[in-house]
Amino acid sequence: MTTLATARPGRRSRPMNPWRLEWLRLTRTPRAIALAGVYLFFGLLGPVTAKYLQDIVNRVQSGVQVIVAQPTPKDGIANYISQASQTGLIVVIVITAGALTFDARRGLSAFLRTRVTSMWQLIAPRFVVNAAAAVTAYTLGTLAAWYETVLLLGSPRPGAMLAGLLCGSLYLVFAVSVTTAAASVARGTLGTVGITLGVLLAMPLLGMVGPLHAWLPSTLVTAPVALLTGAAPGEYLPALAIALVSTPLLLAAATFQLEHRDV
Repeated sequence: MTTLATARPGRRSRPMNPWRLEWLRLTRTPRAIALAGVYLFFGLLGPVTAKYLQDIVNRVQSGVQVIVAQPTPKDGIANYISQASQTGLIVVIVITAGALTFDARRGLSAFLRTRVTSMWQLIAPRFVVNAAAAVTAYTLGTLAAWYETVLLLGSPRPGAMLAGLLCGSLYLVFAVSVTTAAASVARGTLGTVGITLGVLLAMPLLGMVGPLHAWLPSTLVTAPVALLTGAAPGEYLPALAIALVSTPLLLAAATFQLEHRDV
């Protein structure tokens, strides 16, 4: 006995386009779960670690007494930012690099390139979707850390928290644009990740030169914690301006490079 499947009248499949393809690639794979999970994990863990750090030290110490200062709301957010700016950033870069290194496989590269009229049609959805996913995950982690901090350590200043969230989000967008530019130089995911990390890690070293520190986008990484300790938001305007200006420039350079690269 057989059954014939018939299509429902009036029901049509949605057409595939680069934007929908990138969205499905992110949400129907473990990428979105991994990205959100990393930030939420550290967002929930950071304030707990700050609250019970003295108890943890007392259990693991051997013969030497270590006294930890009474934790404050800043400590809960600082613990989250320290992990998010390292592990979370690496996850963002790896996921973004995987989306942009389509030239690593010639068959896929030829397939994608012959179905668009400009390289920007391939880059734009990958940049926007991954940047939006990174900012969303970072925001969820920040809200989780904020909630846990209020419960365990006290309430941080809302204005400083929102300003820090803005600085951290713009830095992630900048990092995604650096990854995009790196993908136009390296063909593989590993090379793209290496170049991106090299550029982002070199910025704090350049920031050791006094006049450059305020202008480098890497300054935005520590802004959420510094703002809670009394730093003025205006101190980060130069870094914000550089990040906003350099992002479209990096995307334009990546588009030009990929358009003229031999497959």
